[in-house]
Amino acid sequence: MPLVIFSGLPSCGKSGRANELRRLLEERIASLEGGEPGFNYKVVLHSDESLGIAKEQYRESVTEKSLRGLQISAVKRDLSRTTIVILDSPAYIKGFRYQLHCEAKALSTPCCVVHVMASVEKCLEWNSKRSQDDQWDPELLKQLSMRFEEPDGQSRWDSPLIPIAFDDEGVPFEDIWNALVLKKAPQANAATMLKPATATNYLQELDKKTQGVILKVIEFADMNTGRVKIEEDTFVDIPTQGVSNAQLQRLRRTFVMLNKVRSLDVDRIVPLFVDYLNSNLNRD
Repeated sequence: MPLVIFSGLPSCGKSGRANELRRLLEERIASLEGGEPGFNYKVVLHSDESLGIAKEQYRESVTEKSLRGLQISAVKRDLSRTTIVILDSPAYIKGFRYQLHCEAKALSTPCCVVHVMASVEKCLEWNSKRSQDDQWDPELLKQLSMRFEEPDGQSRWDSPLIPIAFDDEGVPFEDIWNALVLKKAPQANAATMLKPATATNYLQELDKKTQGVILKVIEFADMNTGRVKIEEDTFVDIPTQGVSNAQLQRLRRTFVMLNKVRSLDVDRIVPLFVDYLNSNLNRD
């Protein structure tokens, strides 16, 4: 049973991506001839909504432990050689993703993590546009962002890691299909790449532009305004407690690692990195 673990903050657009993936998988399976890999597969999507999990259950550790048990039980129940199970949940604790990885490994079936990346500010903005009875408590959303343990593609339980930026047009379907059905690792120049012919230059630009942002922050972090202008209408907000070079470099390394497996348009690197910094530096 191939397993897809979705990961991301509430209101990052994760559920929309999960439902899109289910539709694309069902369409691909329906188009296959008998004998082709995946022709006899079916797709099951589990979400907090389908499992009856309330948002408030994420507030306390006791109730959260219970809901994770419910999610794992649902996945285990549908384990089979011909079922693709999609789990749409925040999956923000690495130990939880490890447990799911072990369940898939026990049946010798592939597993991948699809991480939807969006800043806390963007999630709060989108959350405010949801219907009143479907909104997350903004303070709870912020708490979850502080507890979030981002997937690391170098960890076996988070690999293969397929990141999606909040403003990407669609899910990298071929990467996911290859990882689940054809059992091929996603390639750096697959669907998530916008400019595959310049992969080497992209990595250089990713490193250079993120380092340039860090240098500007370090240089001007003591400004009284608490804001560092990076580009026109693009600012890094310095927290009241300040920020250290080591903290900035750690965040930069994580951002670079997450985006090595995909190729952002070079013009989007700085704005997305600034969003990432603001998300992780300002967690009140």
